[in-house]
Amino acid sequence: MISTAPFVSLFLFLLNAQAGPVTPHPKLLVVSYDAFRYNYFERNFTPFMNQLKAEGTHAEYMMNIFVTKTFPNHHTMATGLYAETHGVVDNEFYDPIMRNVTKYSYKLYHYDNSILPIWTVNEKNGRRSGTMMWPGSAFEYQGISPTFAESFNDTIPWKDRVDTLISWFVHPTNPINLGILYIEEPDYHGHALGINSPEFNEILKKLDNITRYLHDEIDHYGLTDLNVIHLSDHGMASVTMERIINLTNYINASDYTFVGTSPGLHIFPNPGKEELIYQKLKFAAEQTNTFKVYKRENIPKKYHYGNNTRIGPIFIIAEVGYAFQNLYDAIEYYKKKFNITVNNQTEFGLHGYNNEAMEMHPFFFANGPAFIPGCKLEPFNNTDLFPLFCKILDLNCPMVNGTLSHITKCLRTRSKDVSVSTYRVLFAVIISTTVLLGITIVVTIIYRKKRRLIHDYRRVLDESEIQALG
Repeated sequence: MISTAPFVSLFLFLLNAQAGPVTPHPKLLVVSYDAFRYNYFERNFTPFMNQLKAEGTHAEYMMNIFVTKTFPNHHTMATGLYAETHGVVDNEFYDPIMRNVTKYSYKLYHYDNSILPIWTVNEKNGRRSGTMMWPGSAFEYQGISPTFAESFNDTIPWKDRVDTLISWFVHPTNPINLGILYIEEPDYHGHALGINSPEFNEILKKLDNITRYLHDEIDHYGLTDLNVIHLSDHGMASVTMERIINLTNYINASDYTFVGTSPGLHIFPNPGKEELIYQKLKFAAEQTNTFKVYKRENIPKKYHYGNNTRIGPIFIIAEVGYAFQNLYDAIEYYKKKFNITVNNQTEFGLHGYNNEAMEMHPFFFANGPAFIPGCKLEPFNNTDLFPLFCKILDLNCPMVNGTLSHITKCLRTRSKDVSVSTYRVLFAVIISTTVLLGITIVVTIIYRKKRRLIHDYRRVLDESEIQALG
């Protein structure tokens, strides 16, 4: 009898060749461009991104949380929670008991250990995540790390970051289904050289180029079932030297400690100085109209910012276009780093203002099998992103401060959107089954012909024997 083992091996080979090391779960890639304001697209330095935006699901802008700084907003996008809830209320916080400042660290991101970012939720559900420099993503949450993680390192070229991230999606044994990528521009050059400089526009061109490269690589590896969301955390506004507010003109520097960066500062008065400092700052704010001052418990509820002890007893925030005196230190760094000469009209970029200011609005657009092409959303909150991520990834996630209802109209329903990876597997099974069936038929035909030949041969022999005996 003819052995079928070689044909079974061929079947398995064909199945693997068609399906490959593909995760069966829906795929999502989220790309964040730090401080990319929603209307930079109007400058026409980003033709590829403009095309992606027009062809995909998009909004004119997103509403980010208060305050409009990098770490709070990235953790909100990852958790769906306001800053007062997830605890990353600024890029640093002060402990008045220990009298120390906590900057970027595990502690900054673990105000509440029950809160999990999307990459950890994905891992807990038996999937794999890959995090490329997203703020807070290299830390463990409840003892769980992403399958792949790269801590922030601005010396790693953008192209290498993209190559590494794509390699995680096509990994031969542990392919991810969720990837997140952070790019530190145009924030870095915007701060130092201003958002209206020629150098800044060159950065926008470079961002467009790396976005094109990313999508070329996605196409090259056949990741047609990958959903890609492009977004930013906040915008940026311009500040000049003549609009820097010196708080020492109003309050004694020895009476308090402050943390944070302009334009929002947390004031921790020395014992017995609380009311004195508040009243002096309130008077100055009313006289100059250049900043606002709040006691923590009186921060307007709409900002969802006051209910957290990491926020200073007094919080001050400059009006758009103004900054506090700690910006002087940053300017000295920019002068040395970029070899620039500064005068009163020199512009610097700044963010962290009221999230209702148009200059602070980030952008959003998305492409992929989960999204309806050319569909425009009304502006929505970045707290809604976490529910969106969960929907795309088909995860059961906890209730958060965001909702999916603002985005649903631009999402394809599952009945109309069987993932491409599912089609690939189905195609592989159909092709392989067809091949195996064909092989089986051929083997059966050959086997039957062989049996018939043997039968005919034996009958001829029998007839010959009979004639010989006669």
